Amino acid sequence: MSHSGAPGSGDPGTARCSADGPLDPGRSAVTAVECDSARFVNLAHASDGIQPTSLVLTDSDAEPTPLSPTEVLSMPELQNAVAYFGENTDSVRVRTQSERRAALEEHVDALHERAPTPAFEFGGRSFELSVVVG
Repeated sequence: MSHSGAPGSGDPGTARCSADGPLDPGRSAVTAVECDSARFVNLAHASDGIQPTSLVLTDSDAEPTPLSPTEVLSMPELQNAVAYFGENTDSVRVRTQSERRAALEEHVDALHERAPTPAFEFGGRSFELSVVVG
C-alpha cells in the first residue's frame, strides 16, 4: 500500500507502508487508513489533478505550548489530526481541499506566532504542525 507523502517529511512523494487496516473515518473524513505508526486521513474527494493541501501532525519531544479546545475545534483539519493521533501513532496527515490552504496556513502560522517552541500539546500529547501541498 502506498500513500502520497511521508507524514512529517513534507515530501510529496509516495510512501510505502504495510496496511494495518482502515480506521473508522468518522463523520467528516472520506477515508482514514493506518500504516505502521502513521495515519492518513482524507477530508476531500478526488480533486481531478489539483494538488490537495495536507496538515501534517508529528509527534514531538519539545516543550509544548498547550492548545485550547477552541483552537483545535476551529479547524476541521486540526480537529481530525488530533482525533486520529493515537497512542502508538507518530504522525497524522490530513488531506483537504486545495482552497483550504490559505485558511489552514493562517491558522497554523497564528499558533506558531504565540508559541515559544514549535511543539503544541492537546489531550496529553505533544506534536508539531505543518502545512504541505500534496
